Amino acid sequence: MVSRSMKTTPAVTCMKTLLAIFTLVFLVIGIALLVAGTYSKISLTSYNLLSTTDFTSVPYVMIGVGAFIVVVGLAGCCATMKGNTCLLRTYAVCLGVVFLAEVVGALAVIISRNKINNGFEAGMQNAMKKYKTDEAYKTAVDNAQKTLQCCGSNNYTDYYTLPGWNPNTVPMSCCSNLTYCKEHEVDNKIGIVGLPSQNASEYVYNQGCPQLVFGVVNKNLGIVIGSMFGVAFFQLVGLILSCCLASSINANKYELV
Repeated sequence: MVSRSMKTTPAVTCMKTLLAIFTLVFLVIGIALLVAGTYSKISLTSYNLLSTTDFTSVPYVMIGVGAFIVVVGLAGCCATMKGNTCLLRTYAVCLGVVFLAEVVGALAVIISRNKINNGFEAGMQNAMKKYKTDEAYKTAVDNAQKTLQCCGSNNYTDYYTLPGWNPNTVPMSCCSNLTYCKEHEVDNKIGIVGLPSQNASEYVYNQGCPQLVFGVVNKNLGIVIGSMFGVAFFQLVGLILSCCLASSINANKYELV
């Protein structure tokens, strides 16, 4: 019996060391998800008013998963150090739950991408209609147009036909030639610029905003999806190690310190 124990001890010690390393990396990943979720929330919030589809829950899911991973990771450290089979199996179950949650969450984001894309078309048009009456929508439109160098839903002429707008007028945030626009500002309170009837495209951004906005959001969603899939399959390693270590300890009746 002593001989058998001596032969198997290195294998168990190796698994314990590997699981400890995995758990530390797992903790770091949890913290990284918290940071990435917070960054995504800040990056996406300004674009939410420009969509009829609410996608602000995605960063919160990421933050929630990251927080849960940190808690599970701390429990995993305790289970690994104590070498308690009950704690190790509980740790494995928690890893399995997080794995399923992340895979389901990533698939849900993938499925909702087209819905989010279509939402920006209608959302931008709605925001443009409220530009002169709602400060929140005005700020959202201006931020998008300045940052992404775009104008309107399809192009700058969308503003020409909006109710309450004079022909050949656009927001100051559409301007690519600020010198010209400042000289031809027709409403300095809101920031409206008058454009010439010909060659107006020389003074403003010509591309519509929805596709560019979706590009920014899609990039952030790509980070979310990639992070969730990456962490999910990494957790399978920890789940297998936890189960193997628990089985070895239980089978050989080791008392690990």
